[in-house]
Amino acid sequence: MKNKELLKRPLAPIMRAMLIGDVEKYPSSQYRSISTTASNLTIEEGKKFSKRTIGSIVEVKRTK
Repeated sequence: MKNKELLKRPLAPIMRAMLIGDVEKYPSSQYRSISTTASNLTIEEGKKFSKRTIGSIVEVKRTK
């Protein structure tokens, strides 16, 4: 994946549209925002996400 693809992107619309099993990658600089957005979507919409850090990339997967 090229660095251009990992530029800061809006989280909520992308994460809200994710289907179960979908994976998105973000730069590690967005980790806190990812955590907050995932928490909000769990509370508001019942969607759950897992996160894992691979170097400077955060991989987000929708699990429920």
